Amino acid sequence: MEKRYVLALVLMVAVMFGWSWFYGRKLPKPTQTTEQVTEQSRGTSPLSPEESLSSGEATVDIRQPEQIEAPSRPRQPVRENETVQVETGKYHITFSVGRFAYAHKWLLKEYPDRSDMGEALYNLIPETAQNCLSIHFFNQNLVDDTIDTFWEADKTELVLTNQNPQDTLAFSKQIGENLKVIKQFTFYYDRYYVDLELTFHNLSNQPVISLDTMSDSRNGYKLRWGPGMNADLLVHERKNGKGAQHNPKNEGARALSSGASKPTKEFDDVQRTNTALWAGMNNKYFAALMIPDGALSAKYELETLSDNGTTPSVGIAAPSEAASLIIPGFSLDSNQSRADQFRIYVGPKEYKALKTIEPPGTQEEDLQLADIIDFGFFWYIAWVMLWLLNFFYGIIKNYGIAIILLTLLVKVVSYPLTRKGYKSMQAMQKLQPLLTEIREKHRDDPQKLNKATMQLYKEHGVNPFGGCIPWIPQIPVFIALFALLGNAVELRGEPFYLWIDDLSAPDVLFTLPFTIPFLGDAVRFLPIINGVTTWLQQKTSGGMTPTTNNTQAKIMQFMPVMFVFILYNFPSGLALYWLCNNIFTIGQQYLPKLWQADDTEDVTPVSVPSIKKQPQSKRRRASNANRRK
Repeated sequence: MEKRYVLALVLMVAVMFGWSWFYGRKLPKPTQTTEQVTEQSRGTSPLSPEESLSSGEATVDIRQPEQIEAPSRPRQPVRENETVQVETGKYHITFSVGRFAYAHKWLLKEYPDRSDMGEALYNLIPETAQNCLSIHFFNQNLVDDTIDTFWEADKTELVLTNQNPQDTLAFSKQIGENLKVIKQFTFYYDRYYVDLELTFHNLSNQPVISLDTMSDSRNGYKLRWGPGMNADLLVHERKNGKGAQHNPKNEGARALSSGASKPTKEFDDVQRTNTALWAGMNNKYFAALMIPDGALSAKYELETLSDNGTTPSVGIAAPSEAASLIIPGFSLDSNQSRADQFRIYVGPKEYKALKTIEPPGTQEEDLQLADIIDFGFFWYIAWVMLWLLNFFYGIIKNYGIAIILLTLLVKVVSYPLTRKGYKSMQAMQKLQPLLTEIREKHRDDPQKLNKATMQLYKEHGVNPFGGCIPWIPQIPVFIALFALLGNAVELRGEPFYLWIDDLSAPDVLFTLPFTIPFLGDAVRFLPIINGVTTWLQQKTSGGMTPTTNNTQAKIMQFMPVMFVFILYNFPSGLALYWLCNNIFTIGQQYLPKLWQADDTEDVTPVSVPSIKKQPQSKRRRASNANRRK
């Protein structure tokens, strides 16, 4: 029997390593990484997004401006693509002026880049995303005129300080002979949102109509963000190509319509007719959201943009998705103007920051921006845990210690259930000799075996499931904590002590000069010590004692090793929680005073008169006789 279990363990480990090696070789290798795109773009102007001449298509043409030809229209000479730098207390933004005046880089000053890609600060916008806050018309004449003209900026640089906490940057462009468009951004020194006002001026004495009669009745313009968003991968995730296969359900385009209960990627038929409260892109920790004035009656559109024939970098989430707000068509009388207002949030998926965002204009409907934070099925428990975590952090200013205190609080609250489960396990262990006798006596008669077993449980007042039932209410708490510690942006970049410098990333004690399959090249201390404490917990709880079912005991012996593999690439915050949970559980089992009051009530193993242990020779003869029959 021992050889069979050892062989099963060896085969399980061999399959695990073999699958990891084979699957790793099958991962598609990116043909063009972010570094290569950056190198190719040096010395040249950033590429401009091009709206297809056919309004029904959602593709992006990344050819250089001199390669784009507008049919039967004289072309203006190509000039260098200018950039404008904006710096606030929260952002460092680069706008590409040119033909579309879009956001080229959006660096968050409070969040460092963790991917070892050369950037000091985390940038939300990929090098290939050239539609962030760009305007696209549906009127074909306006599309042609837009390609032929360039935006002008009223500043080349904008720096906000405490003494200058608010300022504006305006881009203006004349489209054709009659229409002038102004994109004015209002920046705030200490806020994660930016206000955008799009102003349309009719320069002629004739009405300007910005809609076109088309078969699908699409008209007006759209404000777009995308495609894709940098996925905020860690160094080991980028090395093993995780981004090429990893697409969590809560990443990519998201939007919310009026009357909807939660954000979604695609709207159903009813939601498409409702006003979009906001639309944007998000990854695990960050989001870029466009919030229109409710009076605009904006609609949401999820677009699939062309990948331009290249494999995207592994560090881009949803590389072909873009989110757009479609503004219905309107007309302008002679010398008339119209101003459309938007609020743009670009920052962390943090409850406090999202909850305080209000819509522009007179709209009063709740935006529910915080719903973009996805803590899974038991989100209501996770939110309570997050509040407690932030409460502890507010006192001690260290999220690592806050996790320890939260784990201790959970263990204290769940202690009565744990105590009850422990007592039930002790009672079952004391009945094990009698259960063994019953199995030997009725080994050839399952019905009598079940009847005698249940009679034994009834006589001693033992519930065979009593050891499991007290743990069931704790499962939702564990799942909620698991989702919280793995997805809360509050832990991103937060250090604990010593080598644990980021609770949202695996700890790295030191790096090896070679790579181990499945584990990588980093030696992590927390998963290893977790395996040791898991083994100690099983040892102290009696889960590995001879009285336990033999098969179960052998399976449980493998659990500490399996937990090392499971936790090896998990965030150190999760590993720290699991370590503290093991230590506190062991401590509970070594508190005899807490169990002393109930020791007299424990089950004592007495003999059952109806069960007489047969001599070993007689049992062997009976067994042989049954086989001959």
